[in-house]
Amino acid sequence: MVIRPSKKTDVSAMSRIYVQTWRDAYLSVLPYDYLFEMSAPRHEQLFVNELNENRLISFVAEDAGRVIGFITGGFERNGNNVYKGEIYTLYVLKNFQRRGVGGNLLKTLARQFDRFGIYSMLVRVLKGNPYKRFYIKLNGTYIRRERQPFSGETLEVEVYGWLDTTLLEG
Repeated sequence: MVIRPSKKTDVSAMSRIYVQTWRDAYLSVLPYDYLFEMSAPRHEQLFVNELNENRLISFVAEDAGRVIGFITGGFERNGNNVYKGEIYTLYVLKNFQRRGVGGNLLKTLARQFDRFGIYSMLVRVLKGNPYKRFYIKLNGTYIRRERQPFSGETLEVEVYGWLDTTLLEG
């Protein structure tokens, strides 16, 4: 497995992984119609726009030349005074989960944050996300619950954080 910065040529694979993992993870959490109306091409354009505007840091995990997961992050988007960085997305194909891919992606992002002088970060996870244990396992501390608008509804989100991201780099 190789972790490397994402390129524009990766956005097609990233968008397919994004849509597939949402369908896998949120089937019992989000409306069925919403999940199956998701479009990889639509998300591909969103990733292209964000990469073009340098609004995020992004890495992919490859196995045998195939993108199997990715992470994006950047400055915390809501003006938090304690947690300066934020994991925006972290998705790994189901067949490659529980093999250290997600942890390696998260540690790589933490190292990049360190280069930018960002030493704390958080992540927002839908309350019903069955994979939130991943962040707890990596010593993410529960901070609070928030309510966020989503597709005409309001959903509960749990926020986990790391005050010292350098501890993840080991």
